[in-house]
Amino acid sequence: MKTFVKKQKCQIGLTLVELMIAMVISLVLLGGIHRVFVGSTTSYAVTDQLSRTQENGRFAMHVLRSDLLGAGFLGCLQDVSAYTNTLNNPSYFNFNFSQAIYGLEATGVNTWADDSGAVIPTSIVAGDMGLVNPVSGSDILVIRGVDSNTTIEVTQKMPVQSADIKLTAGLSPLINTSGGDILLITDCEGASVFQTTNYTDASGNTVHNTGVGTPGNATKELGHAYDVGSQILFPQTRTYYIRNNVAGEPALYEKIDSAAAQELIEGIESMQIRYGEDTDADRTADVYRTATTVADWGDVVSVRVGLLVRSPQIIARAPLDTNQYDVDGDGINDFDPVDDRRLRLVMINTVGIRNRLR
Repeated sequence: MKTFVKKQKCQIGLTLVELMIAMVISLVLLGGIHRVFVGSTTSYAVTDQLSRTQENGRFAMHVLRSDLLGAGFLGCLQDVSAYTNTLNNPSYFNFNFSQAIYGLEATGVNTWADDSGAVIPTSIVAGDMGLVNPVSGSDILVIRGVDSNTTIEVTQKMPVQSADIKLTAGLSPLINTSGGDILLITDCEGASVFQTTNYTDASGNTVHNTGVGTPGNATKELGHAYDVGSQILFPQTRTYYIRNNVAGEPALYEKIDSAAAQELIEGIESMQIRYGEDTDADRTADVYRTATTVADWGDVVSVRVGLLVRSPQIIARAPLDTNQYDVDGDGINDFDPVDDRRLRLVMINTVGIRNRLR
C-alpha cells in the first residue's frame, strides 16, 4: 500500500513590503528612544548645572555675609570716637580701620569711582588697592574687620598709655619677634591700632616704638592705658572683586591686606553693591546709595549685595540666554545679554552691619 505525504509550503524570506514596514517601525521606535535619551540628558545637564550654580552663589553670599556682619569690630567698644590709630598715614588703604565699609562703583569700561571721584583700583602705589585685572562693570567691595580666629589677652595692666604691652610668652611665630605686625588692642573703653617693633618670646613683652617699620607708628600714645584681659586682635582689610581666573572663567576673588588675591569661587559674573546709609542717626538705613553717592561712609549701617551667578558649563541644547539682568535690585537692568547657553541666577541679600546697629 502506498503512503501519500502532503507537503506544505514554508516561507523562506520576506517580501519587500514586509521589510519596509519593519524598517519603518524600527525607525519610529529608535526615534522615540533617541528623543527620550536626548530629553533625559538635557534634563540631567540642566539640573546638574542649576544645582552647581545655586551652590556657588550660596557659598559666595555666605562669605560676603559673614565678613559684613563683623565689619568694624572693635571688641566691646561702642564709642567709635574712642578709637585711636597710631600708624603713620592711617588713611592709607590697608590701614584705614576707622572706615569699616568702603567700595568702588563701576562707572564705565574699566573705570571705577568712589564718593570723591575716579579711582584706579589696579594702582600699586603705596596706600592703593593694587588689584589685578578686575572685571569691567562689576563693583568692588572693601570690608575692614579682624581675623576672628585669633585672640590674645593682655596679662598685665599698662601703667601709662605709651607703655609696652605685656602678653603671653611663646606666641612666636604668631607674633613676629622682630616686629612689623599690625595689631588692634581693645577693651570696653578704647581701641587702638599700632605696629609692633619688637616682641620678646620669652617674656611676652611687646614694644611699639616710633621711627621704624612700615608704615611705622607716628606715636606711642595709644589713647588709653589697657588693663589685664584687654584683647589683642589682628585687623584686616579684605577686598572682594570679580576677576577672570586662569581658565578664563569669572570668579569672586578676595585680597587680604597686601597679599596676592585668592580665588574663592568661580561662576560669579557680576557683583553690584548698594550701601544703606543712616541719615537720621536712628541706626536704620534710610536710603541705599552707590559708592559714588555715599555721603558719609561712617553712616553706612547695611549693605545690599547683588550677585549674578552663571553655570560652570554651557548646556549644549539649552536655549540662548538673551535676558537682561537687574543685579542690584534697583529696577534697572545693569547686565547686558551675552547670548550663550548658560544658566544664570541673580542672588540679592541685604546684610546689617552689627557693629553699626547696636
